[in-house]
Amino acid sequence: MAAKKTKLKENAQCWADLWTASVKKSDPAADKQQAARWNERADHFGKGGDDERRQKKADDVMGLLKEAGFSPKGKKVLDIGCGPGALSIPLARNGAKVTALDVASGMLDRLKETIAKENLSITTVEASWYSADIDKLGYRKKFDLVIASMTPAVRDLETFDRMMACSKKYCYYSNFIKRDMGSGKGHMELHKILGESSTAKRPGHGDPDHGPAGHEHGGGPGMVYPFMYLYTLGYLPILKLNHASRHQELPWAEAADKMIDGMEKRHPLSGDIKKKIRAFYKDNSPDGTYRSDSDTYSGMMVWRVDKH
Repeated sequence: MAAKKTKLKENAQCWADLWTASVKKSDPAADKQQAARWNERADHFGKGGDDERRQKKADDVMGLLKEAGFSPKGKKVLDIGCGPGALSIPLARNGAKVTALDVASGMLDRLKETIAKENLSITTVEASWYSADIDKLGYRKKFDLVIASMTPAVRDLETFDRMMACSKKYCYYSNFIKRDMGSGKGHMELHKILGESSTAKRPGHGDPDHGPAGHEHGGGPGMVYPFMYLYTLGYLPILKLNHASRHQELPWAEAADKMIDGMEKRHPLSGDIKKKIRAFYKDNSPDGTYRSDSDTYSGMMVWRVDKH
């Protein structure tokens, strides 16, 4: 038994070292930059797509939590990187007492509107998980469930361990495995045309836009590192994988503006680069319509911190 525990510890340390080596440390200004970036997106974030699809996502999460044995009624929940409340709201509607934490005041303002409208039991906290002191906050082993759903707030081993330390029973984590947001060959041609500008590093991060395992927020964990780290520690997460395909048709000018807008949220673009992007979309839309296909693979998992 002792030899088995030693082996588990060695394996876990191996994954911990790999994970740590894959992520560059944020500089001291990262908190302010993250807040500014997400505040810019707050008005429209999460509003794309249809209500039915968003409801299905929430239902999938609630279903996985139920499968793991979690019932929200009367439970204390911490939602890290809560955004406008995609999970905080349904959990509170089902009787949970939620602490919703986010670095962006704009995201929390949207959530507060829903809280007031529905009189939900949600406490909002404006803070960065990168630099959070869970002992000063009084969060250590305080919550029945801690959530980190598709958020850059949990981006490395330190922030992942901090998340687990706040739970006395359940944790939920989800992230991307692989994202192909372009239209195959055509999208690759665009990146070649733009050269380094399409993969420029964001100020204060030093990481490309996509990190290991398809993580979109920089050199983050995706699903591979967290799952293997947990497994080698002796936890047995309940894991669910998802694949979504999407076909989109837009007027070429609208598609180009959408691409430019998305890229400028990560780094400034020169007039020449914008001109090249518009030319690409126009040249690849013979009838005035740009067509694209995207594939997204993601995963979510729930585990008990008190049983392994």
